[in-house]
Amino acid sequence: MQIIDKTLHLPTEPLQSLELYTQQAKENFCIFDIETTGLSPKISSLYLIGALWYDGDQGQFCTRQWFADDYISEADILLAFGQFLEPFTLLLHYNGSGFDIPYIQKKCGELDVDSPFHKIQNLDIYREIRRLKSLFSAPDLKLPTVERLTGFMRKDLLSGRDCIEIYSQFMQKKYFRDEGMELEKQKLLLHNLEDLIGTLYSAQLLNYKSAQKLQHIGTKMQVKEQNDHIYISIPSPCHFPFPLTWEPDPYTVCWEGQEISIQIPLYQGTLYHFFKNYKDYFYLPAEDTAIHKSVGAYVEKEFRQTAKASNCYTKKEGIFLPVPAGLNPEDSQPLFFRAGYREKQNYVLWDDKTKQDEALLRNILCVLLENPG
Repeated sequence: MQIIDKTLHLPTEPLQSLELYTQQAKENFCIFDIETTGLSPKISSLYLIGALWYDGDQGQFCTRQWFADDYISEADILLAFGQFLEPFTLLLHYNGSGFDIPYIQKKCGELDVDSPFHKIQNLDIYREIRRLKSLFSAPDLKLPTVERLTGFMRKDLLSGRDCIEIYSQFMQKKYFRDEGMELEKQKLLLHNLEDLIGTLYSAQLLNYKSAQKLQHIGTKMQVKEQNDHIYISIPSPCHFPFPLTWEPDPYTVCWEGQEISIQIPLYQGTLYHFFKNYKDYFYLPAEDTAIHKSVGAYVEKEFRQTAKASNCYTKKEGIFLPVPAGLNPEDSQPLFFRAGYREKQNYVLWDDKTKQDEALLRNILCVLLENPG
């Protein structure tokens, strides 16, 4: 087994993304990636594990790679990797839940080695961002594709299958003491290193999901009314790597630079607030409204009828603001209105009181941003 250590000059923006998303300090993170000679741990070998982390004392990124220059180092690599992880609290990877982690766990079982993952949390960046795929205008969410989205351009262009062949060539050249073996090893190390760096860069896509966390920090919203629309904007503590627009009807959500903005069209007309406990109400056909039985008892019987769920309402004419489905209409203040009994879109009256209700507007923003895509 060989151990290769390096220091790297990399941007710190991805660390800020991770700190916001995980609420952990950047010194707690470790990124890892593995290289193997196949997909099945029973009939293939683990020949390389790479780790990337930020050293707060030195103020720089560091990497360590455990490389098997023989066919008998798997257990040593796994033991060394497990010991290395002890100071960290969060292990980051890109689709490691689908391959790297189960592969290592099965290898540990075969080799009677303790799993390195027992005492550390892990975060799969791929699984966190995959719901956003439709927003990224990308053909897929493979790591090389995501890297390009975030501005990282690889020097290494090898595929995993290429690396298997190169490792085989390395072992043959080593056996025959061919000097070309060093070049083959460097190709493998570069491929693994750039997987680590690419995973770090991919963390910036978490910014598009971190926006809902802004409700917990003292950021000030800007609210503007113009051309029958409401515009809400809020500064973001993290930078978005590229502009992104999402249009969940009837809203338009934009992420750009260090700002999140939402455009909401206003509705003008007559809407209805439906009372949930319709059995406690009478419907008055002449007035086209429902009143509580405690009051309706004083109305003559010919002018009232038992209310149904579909006509147990009070109506209001005015200008209304649509609110997303994540807000609970039963507990809301101000009242929620709808265009009809079977309509799902809720509205609130856009009056002076609502315009000053920053908590409501912030909740609207946070609900929209909770699950983009």
